[in-house]
Amino acid sequence: MILSAYLLLAGAAVPEISDFARQGEFAVQQIITDDAAALLREWNGPDHAGRPPIIDRIGREKVVDSFIVFTGCTPNPVNQCNVTADFTLIGPQGQVYARHRDTELWVGKAPPAGGALTLSDASLGIFIDPEDPTGDYVVRARVTDHVAGITLRTEKRLTVVEGD
Repeated sequence: MILSAYLLLAGAAVPEISDFARQGEFAVQQIITDDAAALLREWNGPDHAGRPPIIDRIGREKVVDSFIVFTGCTPNPVNQCNVTADFTLIGPQGQVYARHRDTELWVGKAPPAGGALTLSDASLGIFIDPEDPTGDYVVRARVTDHVAGITLRTEKRLTVVEGD
């Protein structure tokens, strides 16, 4: 399995995790696509005009990307946010396939105007090898707004199926 992923700290008691998390004005949601180019086109289009290609199942020998959609990052004194993510990919039997840390989601940029939803600059790319097992994989994201001192956790399931 080839990918670019990040670490979610294990062992700490945390509330039930979903693909969405919020604390105060800072909110994040994890989405997975099998067509990052189309997602970027739709996202950057006028008023997000189309329907972005978001998925939750895929066949082997396919590539998917996990993005973070967020709002409400806190700017530093020079009006720049510092939002990063750690990702972990967990396989169907609970094995860790990969960990990637400090992915720059929104670093050195002004917060989105008017509390707009924003698509992360970076994504976690995942390739499902022919010999990888079918079943439910979990992409865990630990997203940190370093200026506000807030860390939010999400999980997104991705089901690998035969011949999809």
